[in-house]
Amino acid sequence: MSNEERTHPLASVHPIRYLNKLRDTTVGTVALFQFIKEAGAPTCMLTIRHRGVVITENPPSPQSKHLRGQKTWDSRFPGIDHSSIHSTGVIGISLRVEEKMSAKLKDIEVRTSFVAFDSLATPETPKDGCKSPMLEEEELTPQGASFGQLLVISMPRMAIRMAWAAQWAALGPYLQTMLPRYAVQLTQLSGPLSGVVMAPIVGVYSDQSTSRYGRRRPYLVVSAVGSIICWVLMGYTRELGDALGDVGSGKPGEVTDRKWTALLTVVFYLGMEIAIHISLIPALLLISDFAGRRQTLGSAMGHGWSTLGAIVVAAYTEFFGAAYNSMHWFLGMLSVFMAVCVGASCYVAKETPLDKQTMDKRSCCKNVTFAFGSIYGAVKTLPGVLAVYCTVIFLNQYAFAAYNGNKGMLFGLEVFNGDATNSATCGDECSEEQRDYNRGVRLAGGLADMLFCIVGYLYSWVLPPLVRRFGAKKIATLATIPQVLLMFMAFCDVVALDVIIVALTSITISTFFALIVPIIVHIFGHTADIGVYVGVVGSAISSGQLLNFIVGSVLVETSMGYRLPIFVGGAVSLLAFLVCVIFFRIKMFSL
Repeated sequence: MSNEERTHPLASVHPIRYLNKLRDTTVGTVALFQFIKEAGAPTCMLTIRHRGVVITENPPSPQSKHLRGQKTWDSRFPGIDHSSIHSTGVIGISLRVEEKMSAKLKDIEVRTSFVAFDSLATPETPKDGCKSPMLEEEELTPQGASFGQLLVISMPRMAIRMAWAAQWAALGPYLQTMLPRYAVQLTQLSGPLSGVVMAPIVGVYSDQSTSRYGRRRPYLVVSAVGSIICWVLMGYTRELGDALGDVGSGKPGEVTDRKWTALLTVVFYLGMEIAIHISLIPALLLISDFAGRRQTLGSAMGHGWSTLGAIVVAAYTEFFGAAYNSMHWFLGMLSVFMAVCVGASCYVAKETPLDKQTMDKRSCCKNVTFAFGSIYGAVKTLPGVLAVYCTVIFLNQYAFAAYNGNKGMLFGLEVFNGDATNSATCGDECSEEQRDYNRGVRLAGGLADMLFCIVGYLYSWVLPPLVRRFGAKKIATLATIPQVLLMFMAFCDVVALDVIIVALTSITISTFFALIVPIIVHIFGHTADIGVYVGVVGSAISSGQLLNFIVGSVLVETSMGYRLPIFVGGAVSLLAFLVCVIFFRIKMFSL
């Protein structure tokens, strides 16, 4: 068999690009596609049949013979059965699309010629002047919101990042003043654990939601209300603890027992974690929905708001001291920002609800089964390049969490040799060691975080031209290097140098977070329902955090204290760098 007559994978005729477009221009269940190259057929030929009747044909071609071969499976394209067809002069592929859109369109046949295909690059339509009137990219890809609208729509990213920054900069050190080290680590497990479980589930349910308020906004509103309730109650844990029998303020020589305060703080902390993870995936998807073809702009705006949120928390810590010393004001600030950001975004984002008549009616139990089935199918058939990306972001997130989850304790206990015991309540009677701890926490959550955010914000604006110039593969690989420096920082007591290393690590996180949605859109197209895949990547991120907290709760009990988790984080980043160099293969020169 000649090189042109051999069996080719479905990718050779750009099925995902065509499939995604047809899905948005039909209301039917796409049950069958057939891609065929006929002997003597024109270079660019597309025929679409519905129940045997030709809908459109460009240009006309004689009746073809459909020769069926053995079924094969290509893991790069999820939810699709591939059947290779090969004979002299005929190269084709038959595929069954398992996802149902509605019930009108039963059978569709598509024919197209063989086109050379690069499995690492974004599929493109043929450029020889022959185009299908049904499949115009400009017609089928959403045009997106205006610049101003997109700016407001992406605001929830700021509130979410503020919540995360508060978790690391304030709530973690606050727990440290009441609980032993291992208990703090175990409490912080709730965040990544809820992220691993909830991210893909929320992604699936969000894609399938038929709420009259849209697919994404209901999740944002529920998350905002839940977060605000938890923050308000958390601000009064000390008063509630006093009412339940807690005594003492932690001053030297005073009997102190704050078990109820600690317990209530942990409970509200868990509630906050769950609420925040409900909003993360819908916030990313809402930006992508309204960005249309301007995914670059949407990604940059979202990351800009996210960085600004972290800067606000860092500035609060820098100017007003450790946040746990003024919990009422700090948590009140978080509540106001959450209400304003989510409220403004939901007001501007006028989503079009899904038509309930086109969606399969399922019971609650069947919805749960469908959601987990979708997640399982997405994971099982995850494209290779996305699987490698998930692995790298998992490793990098482990390293980032190793520093971010321990930064207050690292600077306060190790670099400044402070004492965390009751340092949040000792007031003017704090010992020198307690003051050193507070200074370290203030530095980690203040100046160090501000520089981290400023560098990350500035870098986010130069990232698109860097990707266009050097490609996503090279930029992602090189961006991993700054976090490797954590290995050196773990044993360095030079405060200025430690702060510089912290600022540089923002390059790693900014790169990999900014590329999540663009890479998924690059693989599946602008019009695909990508919620489950964004959720899978979100689970990989949370899994990195989860592993860090599990391992970190053991590492911090060694004689090296909080230095060892930081060193291990740098070593894991080195592993991520090697994985990028060896396995990450993608030809992507735009966001």
